[in-house]
Order: sequence, then C-alpha cells, then structure tokens
Amino acid sequence: MTKKPSKAEARLLRKIEKDLKDKSKSVRLSSDVEVSSKNIRIETRPSLTKEARLAVSPHSYKDCCLTWSIDHADREGSWTWKNRESREWSVDEYTSEIEPHINSYISIPWKEVEAATYNGKHQARKLLNKYQPIDSLCDEAQIRWMELERLSEFEEIFRFRMGSNKRAWGIRIQHHFYLIWYERHHQICPIDS
Repeated sequence: MTKKPSKAEARLLRKIEKDLKDKSKSVRLSSDVEVSSKNIRIETRPSLTKEARLAVSPHSYKDCCLTWSIDHADREGSWTWKNRESREWSVDEYTSEIEPHINSYISIPWKEVEAATYNGKHQARKLLNKYQPIDSLCDEAQIRWMELERLSEFEEIFRFRMGSNKRAWGIRIQHHFYLIWYERHHQICPIDS
C-alpha cells in the first residue's frame, strides 16, 4: 500500500505537472513561428488626411520600416525649367531609378532612413534624405503644392536624394512615404550658388 501524499506534496506535484504541460505547449507553439527580421513591418497604408493622434508618441514611426506608394503622385503637366521637365516619369525611370532606390530603404527603420548621410562639399557629412519646409521650395513648386488640395495642409515635404541632381519628393505619414514628385534637375529646391 502506497502512502497518500500530503496536501502540500499534492499541490507541488500539480504545479510541476502544469509547468511541464505549459513548457511543452510553449515549445510546440514557438517551433511554428518563424521571425525573419527584428524590424517592425506594417503593411497598412495610413490615410492621407492629417489627424490628431491620441496617446501616441510622434516618434513611434521611427522604429517601423519604410513602406511607400505612388498612390497620390502628381504626374500631370510640366515644370517650366530645363526644357519644361515633365512631372510624369517614364516606365524606364520608374523601374531603373525610382523603384530600386526607394525599395533599398524598405528593410530599414525610419530612424536610419532619416539619419543616412553622404560626403558633401569639402567632405562635410550631410543628410542624404531630409525634411524640407514647403516655404523653402522654389516659387513654382510652392504654387503647385497649394494647387494640390489633398496636400496643401502639409507644411513640410520629405526628400530622397538620388544622386547629384535627382530627387524623390513626398510626404511621410506615420511609417508610409507617399511619392509626390520625381525631379531630374534639382530645381524644386535648388542650392543657392
């Protein structure tokens, strides 16, 4: 005849059995989950309208990876400079320049996109991509910005530097970049000589 365990011993045995069961369940579940990247990826596109955020840090997007689209691109008409540069890009420009350049950032958190630098004049480090106030753009770009009703409420634009003269301009809403303009001749916000 076996001795019946005391209440304390019975409690301890039940706890050990439960812990073993939980551990086996945990191992079983974790083996089904594969994490390919530690970067935060969000697939939804935020609305283009500005809205007040509640209880969310304005810097919370910085740990999210960049997503982007051309959904609100302004590709109608032409600029008046350099042989009336078209705002429309060609299929070749899109597939060989715009798309590969911006896609090179999609696995990078926004804090790294914003902090990227290059060697500027006299080897001075400069921001590769940056925010630009709308009122610092050339007059023609400012007028065009105000004509675009869905964008006129934004006071700054984000710029990707794509070489010495080419730029991709757009707006960032949360983690998502909306490409608005692609320029070939560095005239939207020219450098004062």
